[in-house]
Amino acid sequence: EGHEWPYFVRGSQIIIEPGMTFSDEPGIYQYGKFGIRVEDIMAITENGAEMLTPPQTSLSPALT
Repeated sequence: EGHEWPYFVRGSQIIIEPGMTFSDEPGIYQYGKFGIRVEDIMAITENGAEMLTPPQTSLSPALT
């Protein structure tokens, strides 16, 4: 298993609480050609969510 708890999937009943951290890892794959993932790390605080990674504005750094 490559993922740690909390593991959010459709239908998940996990309640997000302050002190939790997790990543959002959307990806796109072309079978036999390539795959690419952008990963964002978030921390849940008493005031909401805090992004721990800067926003990804381009895929070019990943492709060089």
